Parts: sequence; C-alpha cells; structure tokens
Amino acid sequence: MLALRAAPCAAALALLASSALASDGSIRCDGGIVSVGDSKLDLVGKCGWPALQEDLVGERTTTIFERRGKVAFHRSVSSKTERWTYDFGKNRFIQVVLLEGGRVLRIERGSYGYGDSAAAPRPPIPRARCKDAVFHEGEGTYEVQSRCGQPVFRETRVDTRTRVVGDDPAGAAQADSATVLVELWTYDFGPDAFVRHLTFEDGRLVRVDTGSYGYSR
Repeated sequence: MLALRAAPCAAALALLASSALASDGSIRCDGGIVSVGDSKLDLVGKCGWPALQEDLVGERTTTIFERRGKVAFHRSVSSKTERWTYDFGKNRFIQVVLLEGGRVLRIERGSYGYGDSAAAPRPPIPRARCKDAVFHEGEGTYEVQSRCGQPVFRETRVDTRTRVVGDDPAGAAQADSATVLVELWTYDFGPDAFVRHLTFEDGRLVRVDTGSYGYSR
C-alpha cells in the first residue's frame, strides 16, 4: 500500500498560505480550457506564453513509502515549482498558474489585468525534428536529441530511493540508497499527431507517455 506525504519548501508554503488570490482550478482561453493536472504544453498551446514566468525559491519534496513484507521502499522526489502569470487585458482577471514537474499544480485568479489584450503574438511552439514519434527504452538523451532536436520543455528532478530490509540475525537493519537524476522531455509533432512525454533516468529512456494532439504549426 502506498502512502504519500508532501513537504513543501517554506517559500512555497508562504505563497500558498498568504496569497489573496481566489482559486478557480481552471482557465478558459481562446484555445480551450486548462485544468489542474494538464501538461505545461497544454497550457501554452491553449493559452499562449505567460506575461511573467518565475522560478520559486527552493523545492517541494514528496516522499512515497511502500512496504513488501520485511522490505520497505522509500522514495523522495524533489522538484522545482514555477509561477506563470497571465494577463488577458483590462476586462479579464489575471490568472496565476503554479507548475511542478511539467504539470499544472494550482490555478489562482487575481485582480483585473493591466495589459493590452491585443498584444503581439508570442513565439510559436517548436515542432519535433524527427518525422515519427517512435522511441525505444534504453535510448540515451543524446540519441533522442540528435534525431528529434531540442524538446519543447525539459524538466529535471532528483529522486532518492532507499530500500530498507528487516533486521538481520545480528539485529542490524540493512539499507541501501541511490540518487537518480530524472529528466522529463516533451515533444510536439503537430496538430495531427500526439504529444510524447519522455522520462529519462540517469540519461536513459525509461518511459514514454502519450499526451493530447500537438499545437505546433
């Protein structure tokens, strides 16, 4: 059975506790609705790039516990949090989006905006250079980048994984731990193909997830 415990950094806690913004849980943009849990690419594809993009100080650590008989597994995941602010003009509310690990963590509504709703368009979303979305487990980051170019987004986090075994005959517990660098890459293949979210561990591809249709033109 898994138990999840989150320990946000002090800066993130202060932000969430002291914020006077109202939480809506979603944003309605010209390209569609974005909700908590959607990917960063979905946010940009539907709402465009933010007026202000900030990295919050510190990291949020999530610890996962799992026990199998006398063996316990502890996994601590440290990831950074971003704050994106959208200003859709003086007739609409400002929207503040917190992102973590390439996903929308929280959406808050602020006061009316200050910007020009008819402002110049933001840079387009880049399309993957490779012609297909076929990836193979075990491929290295350099192989994928050489074939497909730079991803739209590249997120990094550090996972600390500990395995604890029950008392041995001498009465001492046995434990071993390892720190793994995890990278999350996002590739957009255009509106007629699905987005691919790639997970690398220590430079090797371990997982490929399929997202929505792409947004690049």
